[in-house]
Amino acid sequence: MIITVEMSHYPLIEIYEGPIILLIQKLKAVEGLDVYTNAISTYVQGEFDLVMLHITKTLKEVYADGIPSSTVMKIIPRKLPVERGWMEF
Repeated sequence: MIITVEMSHYPLIEIYEGPIILLIQKLKAVEGLDVYTNAISTYVQGEFDLVMLHITKTLKEVYADGIPSSTVMKIIPRKLPVERGWMEF
């Protein structure tokens, strides 16, 4: 099953960009995942097991850095057309 996960990661520190970029780079490095970003969220698409395995692995690595943070995710059980950063109806 193909899924789309919308993620927003919020490091609770003043200079927050680095941990967000690191998270996105780690996910983009995984073969078989399609990763798209916009100003607010990151979208990860692929086979359910592969997406969930690598989101779990990546978040565990990011959280192990000890930076307090919050991550919000929505999981949709299909491929959404998010490649251009918006959806047309």
